[in-house]
Amino acid sequence: MQKVFLSDFDGTITERDVIHSIMENFAPPIWKNILNELMTGKIDIDIGIKKMFNLIPSDKKEEIINWVLENIKIREGFEDFLDFLNENNILFVILSGGIDFYINPLIEPYKDKIYKIYSNKAIFKKDYIDVEFIYKCDGVCKRSCGVCKPYIIKKDFKNYFKFYAGDGITDLTASEYVDFIFATGSLQKYLKNKDFFSFDNFYQIREFINEKFILEKVKGI
Repeated sequence: MQKVFLSDFDGTITERDVIHSIMENFAPPIWKNILNELMTGKIDIDIGIKKMFNLIPSDKKEEIINWVLENIKIREGFEDFLDFLNENNILFVILSGGIDFYINPLIEPYKDKIYKIYSNKAIFKKDYIDVEFIYKCDGVCKRSCGVCKPYIIKKDFKNYFKFYAGDGITDLTASEYVDFIFATGSLQKYLKNKDFFSFDNFYQIREFINEKFILEKVKGI
């Protein structure tokens, strides 16, 4: 069976949440009120993201991109992990509720090793940044998150063996539709009765997959 490794972006591929970092540096303080409404469930995730980016002028685009490239770090071992996946015919897919305008520059050095990227789209046509949600939820999610990870997983990767890596509450529903979960950050505490592997870097994930899913298969275990 073909294997695919599906990964969240903010706080999973990156060492910290990129949206929060952008807001802390470019948005007025009211963004924290919106975030609180989002985290407590008063507003849906996609509405919260849209409202936060609506606080930032569109002419800040290049400044934000440059800041992100200088200050956001990719988690250790990422490129080596992509090489490992390619060598073993495992597709790598990014499933992100983040925004394309900062994801694409960060991923540029690795784009030839990535099968596909699903994310929201930033719009800079008006005075303030807007967000377009291309992969909307289809009803399987309790909250509208912008990029419907369960729907994408069911629709595009139904017949694959699916690994998934994530770091937060927005990854919890997606984890119900995959075969094995790698967790970091707060996702670890949400996966109460599920088997998962905790990680801090991609070297650890590579070692685990190699031992449990590559070498054991070769040995016939």
